[in-house]
Amino acid sequence: MRSIYTLLIAAAGAASTMAAPPAGYYDSLEGKQGQTLRGAVKAMAGSYSRVTYGNKTWQAFEKTNVRQVNGRDAWLDIYSNNIVYLPDHDALNIEHSVANSWWGGKNGCLEAYSDLFHLNPSDQNANNTKSNYPPGEVEGTPHFDNGLLLIGYPAEGQGGGAEKVFEPADQFKGDFARAYFYIFTTYGDIGWLDKHAYVYGDGGELLPWAVELLLRWNREDPVDSYELSRNEEIFKVQKNRNPFIDYPQLAEYIWGDMSQTAFSLIEELPAEPVDRPEAPVFDGARTVGFDTYARRWWDGYTQTISRGEGTLMLSIDGRDYFEPSDDWLQLDPAMDATESHVYKAYVEREVNGYTLRSAVASINIDARDPGRTDWSRARWERVTSLDGFTLDDTPCLVLSANTLHPMSTTGGVTKKFMESAGFAEFDDDGILYELPANAAVVEFEAVGQGKHRLMVNDCLGTYIGSWNTAGKNAMRLDHTTYTPGKAEVKADGTFVFTFDADGSLQFNKTQPRFLNYSSTQGGVYLYRYVDMNGGWSSVRGLAPDDSDWSVGVGPGEIIAPDGAVIFDLNGRRVPSGRVAPGIYIVTGSGRSQKVIIN
Repeated sequence: MRSIYTLLIAAAGAASTMAAPPAGYYDSLEGKQGQTLRGAVKAMAGSYSRVTYGNKTWQAFEKTNVRQVNGRDAWLDIYSNNIVYLPDHDALNIEHSVANSWWGGKNGCLEAYSDLFHLNPSDQNANNTKSNYPPGEVEGTPHFDNGLLLIGYPAEGQGGGAEKVFEPADQFKGDFARAYFYIFTTYGDIGWLDKHAYVYGDGGELLPWAVELLLRWNREDPVDSYELSRNEEIFKVQKNRNPFIDYPQLAEYIWGDMSQTAFSLIEELPAEPVDRPEAPVFDGARTVGFDTYARRWWDGYTQTISRGEGTLMLSIDGRDYFEPSDDWLQLDPAMDATESHVYKAYVEREVNGYTLRSAVASINIDARDPGRTDWSRARWERVTSLDGFTLDDTPCLVLSANTLHPMSTTGGVTKKFMESAGFAEFDDDGILYELPANAAVVEFEAVGQGKHRLMVNDCLGTYIGSWNTAGKNAMRLDHTTYTPGKAEVKADGTFVFTFDADGSLQFNKTQPRFLNYSSTQGGVYLYRYVDMNGGWSSVRGLAPDDSDWSVGVGPGEIIAPDGAVIFDLNGRRVPSGRVAPGIYIVTGSGRSQKVIIN
């Protein structure tokens, strides 16, 4: 079995998509060297025809950044392994490979801001985390690692004084290098800002450390079919080409060992594609992203790995890569329900004189005790109306309306928001049947006056906490305090849970997270559990007994658990319900909780 992913080649066919440069296009470079050659390359940018940034950019991306996943068109994101299908792109940003803040963005130079040669669709979280860090190689443990992009402290001699650098995957390092060569040549005189001078000096000159790094990336990651195809498609709309893709050796004649040698179109031929081997495939595992898989097990099983020609290399739980004796792994029965493993694999082989690795494929394998409830493999259907549906009788899911990503159980305790759990599986009828392992299953418990508290559980039924707004755009998961709210489903099918204080539950599309917002952000959907026979379940008791002792807090209001009493700081007993601003102690069942009412 080969990879289920393929690049989408234009309908005209690979031959026309990767056509040679037009006759005479590069004649002006003949006989030039060093900075004179760089000036000639810059002069070629005069044919540039700007594509309006925004919707027109996405239309261009439909030709330049698309791959097929299981027969469907998906965006090719060089910053993450996430799968986002066309035409939706709400979960993606338009990312500048060369940070636009370095020259003042569209106000500094609109042409550079809109130039497709350094624009790509990007996962929002990766884009935000990449920030305006320079490229480089990460030393030590990364601060961010999504399987394709690393962000962390720079290796010695790199970074130009920046706190962190971003390191792309090996298969895209040459793409970044050639984009940087193009931008810093074409727009060398646009007024680069001194406060961001990590990569460049006066006049946009690349600093020595950056030249060394980018030349090495340019050599080690040769131009492939995808990059040549993208160059051709951009040429069709922008009317100019990236010379460092057609002639990657140009960089050597400007910055490298050939800088004292005249460039010759007779001696130097246009690039031919050098394609890496395909990434290995973990057979039978669930696809959770591009080249990323997941599987659950309890009894022992054999995990086979399919691959093409080349040497298979394997890493287990972060240890060094080694060459396994077979293309399969034997997993013994799980020791307990907490056991998990991460396997990573790539294929390496000689290609046209280069030793090239495939993309890295990874699989997360988690133990799942069949004796325990596992909501990650239940069936869920979207709630389009609360009529005839008792909200507090059914386990539910909260999904982002734009991406259909479930809310996760992570992020809320320390970061004061809930992250997206990522890729979920749906059937053709829109029934959700496979959840990411870190997805949150929620329960709504009635607390009177048409209000509920929102309780969060993991997929195995462990109670994590209840939503408690901690101020504007801030929340936490708390075992003993919650903010009540009212639930409704709007006419457009979006679910709204409005808290008694500090907004409603929404999804921020720009910085993907579930949070309480007073301003308008992205909508969410509510999904309810469906049993395997198609009937509605009234399963209760996901949360343990101690979750029943919780204190609801709203503006001027305390909702105490049954049997609990409320005292002010003078020791006077206060009735449950509306109270004056102040500090109170709620006590009962051998427990007590301090509550502040503003």
